[in-house]
Amino acid sequence: MAKKSLSLLFDAMYHGKHDFLDFIEGDVADKYKVAIVKGMEVCKPDDKLKVYHKFLILFVFEFLRVNQDVVFSYRKGVNVASAVQKHAGSRHFFQTDLRSFFRSISRSLVKQTLLNNLDSIPVADLQENLERILDLVTVNGGVPIGFSTSPIISNACLYDFDNQLELYCKAHDLVYTRYSDDIIISGVENKLYGVDGVVGEVLGKCFGEMLSVNVSKTKFSSVGNKIKILGMVILPNGVITIDSKLKNTIEVLLHFYSSDKVKFNDRLETESAKLKGDNSLGLLQISGYLNYVNTTDPAYLNKLRKKYGAAVVDSFIRGSVK
Repeated sequence: MAKKSLSLLFDAMYHGKHDFLDFIEGDVADKYKVAIVKGMEVCKPDDKLKVYHKFLILFVFEFLRVNQDVVFSYRKGVNVASAVQKHAGSRHFFQTDLRSFFRSISRSLVKQTLLNNLDSIPVADLQENLERILDLVTVNGGVPIGFSTSPIISNACLYDFDNQLELYCKAHDLVYTRYSDDIIISGVENKLYGVDGVVGEVLGKCFGEMLSVNVSKTKFSSVGNKIKILGMVILPNGVITIDSKLKNTIEVLLHFYSSDKVKFNDRLETESAKLKGDNSLGLLQISGYLNYVNTTDPAYLNKLRKKYGAAVVDSFIRGSVK
């Protein structure tokens, strides 16, 4: 794609429907609200800022380099199951995550990442408008939870880290994948010794004290115990499936939906105490479960179709159940 100015790209996309002057100069602070969700600060953009973020994703952030061999989050065509599948043949596993992931990615790191990708981004005047772009996608000096731009930015900001950790793992016959802030490394047991320290060293080399391992979420495990990674389970034969607890929840709900609507609604009240007599949220919850199964374990989804009826299961997936 030939490089063009932001204004030309913006006008070509929106044909005057949205104001480029506001995009490039308007106040950003009045375009989002901050809410506390489950103890976390979440920034909720208004419709106008969502439009601007969509534009920036399409013409800027989708062109940032990501190590596609190890990163399976926030990318089209791959999912949680893809990240776990690469470990199916392993016997020993290391898992950890990164503390306060999005909020630890600073404005300066985003800026440097964009500068490192100037050659691949099709915006001719990116450097001239770099500070404005940073204003639109960062809050209080960091990447906020809640902006649609944050996930794709986070992947790109960890590009050097992913490359360096992958090189180490390949040299030691280990398998490395990352899904957002979750890091998984697997392989032969004696080669996993000390890998937690290696991850910390690579983080320090790439980010200083900006990003760190969440020690409370760090664990080692081996086949013979239950291997649960990113909500999925690796069976001893290497088959990847979803956790049995979630399977049980799904099957109980589908059973009562098909056979006893009164018990079904009672069960929804149990599963989601905040429904307060309205089962619509519960129906959405089941739809979410089945869409997750659809993307991660198609074989199990087919079993559900045979057991409870394809029409019932697919109606939940489409979200058309009432």
